[in-house]
Amino acid sequence: MIQATDKASIRNAVNRFGPAPGAQAMLSLEMQAAQLAIERGLYITWRSPSTRHECTRVGPGCKCFCGHFFQDHDINKKTNPCQACVCKRFQFIPQRPEEVGEWWLPRRKEFNINTYRVKCKCNHTHEEHNPNTQSCVLCPCYRFESNFLCLVCDKHWEEHEVFYEMEWERRAEGRTTGQEFLPLAQDRDIQEAVFNNPRPPVQFVRPQQKKGKVGKIMKK
Repeated sequence: MIQATDKASIRNAVNRFGPAPGAQAMLSLEMQAAQLAIERGLYITWRSPSTRHECTRVGPGCKCFCGHFFQDHDINKKTNPCQACVCKRFQFIPQRPEEVGEWWLPRRKEFNINTYRVKCKCNHTHEEHNPNTQSCVLCPCYRFESNFLCLVCDKHWEEHEVFYEMEWERRAEGRTTGQEFLPLAQDRDIQEAVFNNPRPPVQFVRPQQKKGKVGKIMKK
């Protein structure tokens, strides 16, 4: 299936059909993160230090490499240790296939978002690696190396970091703050359609063939 890639096509698709379920889920998490950042004045993002791209806003519903959520980590401590396991610091990990460009997976009948996990090149998931050393607990792999790329910057997971910045720090670097930090802030009409006037996604279901005889039996 062809995906809309330019703004005009995306705008038209959102207005006609509403946002795709996966995109809606991702944007909702980012909106929650952005609103919390504006409220607290602490902006948390996941990005590659080598680019200016901010790949995602980090908030309570974002998942850590250890398998627990950001809200399960103690943000009041410098290293943000997990309060539910031995994880010593929060490390963002994609939790939906759309985040790594695998947008077709949720359309498969057997796909289950609750069991989906991104994997290392050793073919084991991030939860099958030690959260602190990143070594695999099932094979000799000594470090998690992603078999996927970030949807935003096309870089591997291990080329990213989580950044914690105060508002004044972001302003000094020319990064967005306040209302401009919200998802789709540069496209207000799409933002309005996604968050304020959401439409239920159109379900494309193959029509079932009616039971019974086809046509009439001709008498001789």
